[in-house]
Amino acid sequence: MRLIIYTNAILIILGGGLLSSCLKKELYTGGKNDDGKEVSPTDNDGNKNRYIYPFREEKNGKEAEIIIELQSDQSIPENPIVSIPPLKYNKSLLFMLTQDDCKQSAFSMTWAAINGKPIDRSDIKRKYYYDIEHLETDDLPPNSYLLDKTLGSTDGFGNEVRFHFTSTLAPEWDFMDATTNVRKGFTENYFRFYMKSGLRWNNVIELVNDGNAIAFHDLNTAEVYNVDSLIKHFDLAQQITKKKLNGRNIKFLAEPNGNKTYLQAAFKFPAIQTMTAQTGADKLIPYQVNSSLNQKTLARVFVNHAAEVEKLVNDAAAKDVTNREAIHIGLHETDHDWAQFLLWLNNTYGKDGKDILWFPSQEEYYEYSYNRQYTVINSRIEGNKLRVKVKFPAQADFYYPALTLNINGVQMDNIKSISANETVTGLTYGNFDKGISINLDCREFIYEHAAQYVDRYLTKKSDANLLDAKYYINALKDSERKKNLFTRLGTN
Repeated sequence: MRLIIYTNAILIILGGGLLSSCLKKELYTGGKNDDGKEVSPTDNDGNKNRYIYPFREEKNGKEAEIIIELQSDQSIPENPIVSIPPLKYNKSLLFMLTQDDCKQSAFSMTWAAINGKPIDRSDIKRKYYYDIEHLETDDLPPNSYLLDKTLGSTDGFGNEVRFHFTSTLAPEWDFMDATTNVRKGFTENYFRFYMKSGLRWNNVIELVNDGNAIAFHDLNTAEVYNVDSLIKHFDLAQQITKKKLNGRNIKFLAEPNGNKTYLQAAFKFPAIQTMTAQTGADKLIPYQVNSSLNQKTLARVFVNHAAEVEKLVNDAAAKDVTNREAIHIGLHETDHDWAQFLLWLNNTYGKDGKDILWFPSQEEYYEYSYNRQYTVINSRIEGNKLRVKVKFPAQADFYYPALTLNINGVQMDNIKSISANETVTGLTYGNFDKGISINLDCREFIYEHAAQYVDRYLTKKSDANLLDAKYYINALKDSERKKNLFTRLGTN
C-alpha cells in the first residue's frame, strides 16, 4: 500500500471550501481603556526563574531494555513477536489540532479546557483572556468556570493521557515578551483580561511543559515570497525560541496564508522535519504508513464552527481502521464552543467514551511514526525471562522518546514481573489481544518534572494543582522515588 493517499480534490472541498487558508491579517492589539487608548500593563517581572523542562539536556538514540519474567512453571514461546502498532496505546482514531497565529487563547482556552483550568464563557459582548501569572494568583476573569474534568484518553490500562495540540509561535515579534498586569480583587475594570497581541513566552513555557508542541508560521519579513529571506528568518526565529525555551527547537511548520514559498524554504531548512498545509498536501491514513514521513506535508482542514468537526470525527470513526483517515483541524481563535467540542471528544471517543482516540500534536505523531520505522528491536530468551532491547534512532530535536510495544504469546496471568533498565522512566503494561502491550517512555527528566508539580501543589494546595501532581507522578514507572513523591503529597 502507498504511504499516503494523494487527494487534492477532497482537500479543496474540505479545506478550501470551508476556509481556503490562513488569510493574512493584522495581529490583534492589546487591551484598551474606555477612551480607546492602549493600556500599559505593569511589569510583574514574571519572566525570571520560571521552571521549564530541560530540553537541551535530553539525549537522542537511547537504548531501552524491558525484562519480562514468567512464573516458574511457565515458558516463553520460542519466537515471540515484538511489534510497534501504527498508533500509540493501540488506538485506532488519530486526531490532531494546530492553532495558528500565536493566539493567546491557545493558553487561556485550548490548554485551559484540556487541563481542567478556568475558561471564559465567551460572552458575545466581551471575551476575556488571562496569562499564567493570573492563574497562579487566582486573578481570573469574571464569570469564568470549569469543565469539572481534564480531557484526554487512556494509555490502554486506565492511566490518563491528556490531549496535546500545537500552537504556532511568533518569536520575532516583541509581543511575546510582553508583561502582564495582575490585580487580584480589582473589579473597577477588567482591562488586564483584554486580548493581547498573542501568546507570551511564559504561557508557551507552560504549554511545552505539558507536552504540547510549537510550530513556525508567519515570519517577520516583508519578503514572504523570497526563499532566501524565509530561510534567514527561520533561523532567527529558531535561535530566539531555543534561548527562550531551554534548548527546545522548532521542527514543525504550519503553512501561513496558503503561501507555498514557506514550504519551499522549509525543504532547504533541515531543522524543519514535518509540515502541514490546507491544499496540495498528503492525506494521512495511519494504518497505511509504512515509511518515513520526514519532510512530508500533511493535510489539515479549517472549519467555520467547532460543531462541524464532530461530523468529520464521526465519519472517520465509521470507517474500517485500515482506511481510517486522521483528522487534523487547523484553527485560529478558540472560544467556549471549542472547549465544548473538546469535552465532546473526551466523552465520546476519549477516556470517558469509547477510548479509541489518540490526540497528539503533529510533532508527537511524527516522532512516534518515525521511531516506529527506524527503532531497532532485539529480543532474546534467558530461561524464563524475555529480554527486549529497543534502540531509538538518534534523530535531532526529538522530544517524545516513547513507544507502545505489542508482544504475542504471553499473558499477564503467566508473568511474574515486568521491569526495565534506567533509560525507561515511564512504564505501563497489561493484556492486549493475544499477548501483552507495553508503553515505555524514555524522557530523562520526568521524575524531576513530576517533582516540580508536587512542589507547586505544596506551595499552593489547590485541587487543580493536586490533580496535576498526581497526573505527572502516575506517568512514572513504579519505584521508591515514585512512592516518595506520593508520600510528599500526603496521598496514596
